Amino acid sequence: TRSTTLTASRGVIYDRNMNILASSATVETIFIDPNYLESCIEAENEKREAGKEYNPAVSIDFIATGLADLLEVDADFVREQAAQTQYYYRAIKRKVPEETAEKVREFINDNELTGIINLELDSRRYYPYGSMAAQVLGFVNSDNVGGEGLEAYYDATLTGNAGAVITTKGNRGTEMLYTYEKYYDASDGNSLVLTLDMTVQYYLEKNLEEAIEKYDVRNGAFGIVMNVNTGEVLGMATLGSYDPNNHQEIYDEELREELERQYQLAISLDEDSQAYTDAMAAYNAAMATARLRQWRNRCVSDGYEPGSTFKPITLATGLETGAITLNDTYECTGSYKFEGRDQIVSCWKAAGHGTQTTMEALGNSCNIAFSNMGLKIGAETFYEYVKDFGFMEKTGIDLPGEAGTIMHKKENMGPVELATVSFGQSFQITPIQLITTAASIVNGGRRVTPHLGVRAESRDGSAVREFTYEPGRRILSEETSATMRYILEQVVADGSGRNAKVEGFSIGGKTATSEKLPRSLKKYISSFIGFAPAENPQVMALITIDEPEGVYYGGTIAAPVIGDLFRNILPYMGIADQSASENPNTPQEEKN
Repeated sequence: TRSTTLTASRGVIYDRNMNILASSATVETIFIDPNYLESCIEAENEKREAGKEYNPAVSIDFIATGLADLLEVDADFVREQAAQTQYYYRAIKRKVPEETAEKVREFINDNELTGIINLELDSRRYYPYGSMAAQVLGFVNSDNVGGEGLEAYYDATLTGNAGAVITTKGNRGTEMLYTYEKYYDASDGNSLVLTLDMTVQYYLEKNLEEAIEKYDVRNGAFGIVMNVNTGEVLGMATLGSYDPNNHQEIYDEELREELERQYQLAISLDEDSQAYTDAMAAYNAAMATARLRQWRNRCVSDGYEPGSTFKPITLATGLETGAITLNDTYECTGSYKFEGRDQIVSCWKAAGHGTQTTMEALGNSCNIAFSNMGLKIGAETFYEYVKDFGFMEKTGIDLPGEAGTIMHKKENMGPVELATVSFGQSFQITPIQLITTAASIVNGGRRVTPHLGVRAESRDGSAVREFTYEPGRRILSEETSATMRYILEQVVADGSGRNAKVEGFSIGGKTATSEKLPRSLKKYISSFIGFAPAENPQVMALITIDEPEGVYYGGTIAAPVIGDLFRNILPYMGIADQSASENPNTPQEEKN
């Protein structure tokens, strides 16, 4: 008997509005049976030698030329496959569209090549939105197995069970006069409904692309849009991107040209030389690295120093523990030297900010003030709150490859380490960890679980399984959360985040400009985290721009991106401004 696989159809992926993000279409694999071809050639030669009518199409050259024309493959490749007579199955081309497969059928029938050339049903994955949300969705490999992103994470949900056709064959794979056939149906995979909103995703990517072009960004940009109360990810992007319809192609034009030069140099060498072997190995390694780089979801898999976007977490810790009040004042002369130590902490403003209140310190994004806040909180308490906020564990987002936090050990957190961590340096977190924690600071104080999956549905649309996410633990009091909303709104209204203002809406947020390691390279990451409406937050966004040329301050580069993004998505989401004559978040000491 011989078994022919019937590929199951992979489930469809939808956004929250049931727009199709990934679907499967029927295609076919064209293969030949070299063993059967050999026996047929022998039989036709015997007819020809006996002077009988024979079929001249039963020849390797005729088949190779015909399939090369129909399938746009090299005829020599077909000859090589046909010569491997120890096999019954050699694939000539996979994922062939139906219209091309029909031409192959005509070629088989017109030339009486049944059994020599065969077709096998398969499926191909299509992504209608091209590169949009590419790193989130991922792709499937040639065997229809999820390779990256949601396609990989939910592979078991999306993959169905293959069917088969079992038939009898002769000793050399030939057709039999009397045959037996058994058909086993394939069962299709379940479909997946996501929290993603492709309108939000469009504006997120559009604004990131505009920033990359405007500021000549050298190392891409990434961003996340999230519902602060539920953890639903409405948009997530890493740019530059790629098209999952053709995920093997390198989409960075400069990199693609460099790889092509490397390849041409390699093939110009003598194939039998060690230099050729080494050059091809180097090319293949560079190509693999380039592919992994463009597939990588930096929002989840890459850690970075958050810089000043971490300062609200320090301030919230101080307010919650009582170590800091809004009436405290801090003196900034531009630098701070630790007593008995050689290390000096510098503020971004070399001239210093002078005397400032707690609120002014956040609005000024003053490193010196936040160093002193960290010292007032103390290493023991600060470290415990870092753990309580969830930084020492992964968020649990339903995407593969989530990285963890890189943080000083508690026993190694001396005054210098505490000071630098307090203003967002000397440790690394992921963007998804930062926005998840920031959401809890403004949503009333509860941790959320970031997620993309909503439910799995069978082919007929009936719900198979609703995905549930445990409500997070309380990490701040309602009072502290309300105070943080008010303070962060003032950062946008009158502080360093003023470029994120949107007329008709109240926005809260925080800028950041962090210097990358090694510091001597003078390369920066500019970012902004913002939420709206400030009084009753519904949506939060984090924008991160990696290595802008020239101007690099987060308030100048990243804040306007958040402003433009909110200007587009808030009306679309039906979020109205909730400002009032008296802000309900205003702390009592400010009212007084």
